Amino acid sequence: MKLIFVLVTSFTLFACGASSTRGKWNDNDRQEAMKDIKEFSSALGTLGSAKNLCYECYTDSLEKIYDNYEASKQLHEDDRLGILMDCAVKYIQFD
Repeated sequence: MKLIFVLVTSFTLFACGASSTRGKWNDNDRQEAMKDIKEFSSALGTLGSAKNLCYECYTDSLEKIYDNYEASKQLHEDDRLGILMDCAVKYIQFD
């Protein structure tokens, strides 16, 4: 009986994946952040192919401050755009 309990518990923990922590979000939180930030893609037209680098920068910035993506949603939209623009400046391309 103990073996079954251990197997079920192990499977459940494995299936749920690791939870996010500040500085190390799980894949689900990173994907949610990326999905949400892509709504601002029209504002990043000058980045061209570097747009994905900007998205990564934005997600990394939030990850350094918040324990998970849900917690980062408390950030005001103007502050979100500020972080995004800081990242955009790093990757802007002048062709």
